[in-house]
Amino acid sequence: MTNNIEKITSIEEQIEKLKEKRKLIEQQMQKNIGAEVLKYWQVESEQEAIEWIQKMAVQVNGKEVPPETWNVHEPETR
Repeated sequence: MTNNIEKITSIEEQIEKLKEKRKLIEQQMQKNIGAEVLKYWQVESEQEAIEWIQKMAVQVNGKEVPPETWNVHEPETR
């Protein structure tokens, strides 16, 4: 019985580690995409980039996206 509990605990730990790894990979992907956008669009501010993305979202999605959905990034702390 103890062996089964250990196996379950081990699996749960692996799942948590994989979830954390997925989160880190998604964050890195977002950073990479953001860096490419800034580089190729030659924008000088985050706000300018957000405005361009909002304009393009209308074309991509076929409808305007509510502004409150655009401020989903965490504030930078440096």
